[in-house]
Amino acid sequence: MNSTLAQPREGVDRARLKATLASWRAEIGVGIALAALIVYFSATASNFLSVANFATLLTQTSVVAMIAVGMTMVIIAGEIDLSVGATVGLAGTVMSLLVVKFGWSLVTASALAVGIAVLIGTFIGALRVIWAIPSFITTLGLLSALRGMGFYISDGLTIGPMPKELDSLWYGSILGLPAPVFLMALTVALGWLVLSQLRFGRHLYAIGGNPITASRYGVSVRTIRIAVFVIVQVLSAIGGVMLVSRLNSGSATVGEHVELDVIAAVIVGGTSLNGGRGRLIGTVLGVMFVAVLRNGMVLAGIDPVVFLIAQGLVIILAVWWSMLRRQRSRADGLA
Repeated sequence: MNSTLAQPREGVDRARLKATLASWRAEIGVGIALAALIVYFSATASNFLSVANFATLLTQTSVVAMIAVGMTMVIIAGEIDLSVGATVGLAGTVMSLLVVKFGWSLVTASALAVGIAVLIGTFIGALRVIWAIPSFITTLGLLSALRGMGFYISDGLTIGPMPKELDSLWYGSILGLPAPVFLMALTVALGWLVLSQLRFGRHLYAIGGNPITASRYGVSVRTIRIAVFVIVQVLSAIGGVMLVSRLNSGSATVGEHVELDVIAAVIVGGTSLNGGRGRLIGTVLGVMFVAVLRNGMVLAGIDPVVFLIAQGLVIILAVWWSMLRRQRSRADGLA
């Protein structure tokens, strides 16, 4: 009797394990790929495994990781934001200009830079929810427009030096961690809380899965869509201020190609471009994968241009793998 009951229970447990592994397939895949990269560069690049190198890697990738938290939310909602790199440059330029040329305090100037990011995010969201303009088109236009605005207000010049008090934002420490690493960890923790524990996160997945159905069940689709664009833009502006601290100056060229690193990390981490699917742990692994790939290639003496080629191929492969997983999921559902 007991053995008869045990067999079905064992079958149920195996089915649950199989379903769990299937749902984590993307994260497991990028984790294995990351481990393989680390092993490869450990054997081919000198000083790759040093503590100093990994500390530098974490610090340098902090801005990308922070913006990637917001981008994960945007893509889960079925949207995209190509303008984040331009916002990084514009926010840093505005803040530097106000401090150096007009004598504003660091706090006030930074607050205004973040406020501009709020307006940009609201603008993108409003065009999406009111006039149904695809976010891809709006943010592609802003990628050029915002960068141009940065060059215009700065006359194409680098603005600096900045007050010494700002150095602590990049070179200081908080609770024993480098300040950028602490801010990155805090952003990831808050992002996890929003996506996995709060109603906002559940509604976000619902919108990405089917916005019409979500709306019928009382989800405020318009508000949430605007909110995710505001979140990613604010994180981009904060990243811009952090990079001003790192470089001791502001420039419209800062943040170029950041959008590629961010989107690559999110897609590699398993977030579906179709919306409705993705986890922040996958994004973190994706950020580390892209960062390790770049860092290892530099230490191995590989031409930096090769990284751009590799990054583009990785994005294509990640999207292909995402489409393949989606087709398999549909087939399993039909079966």
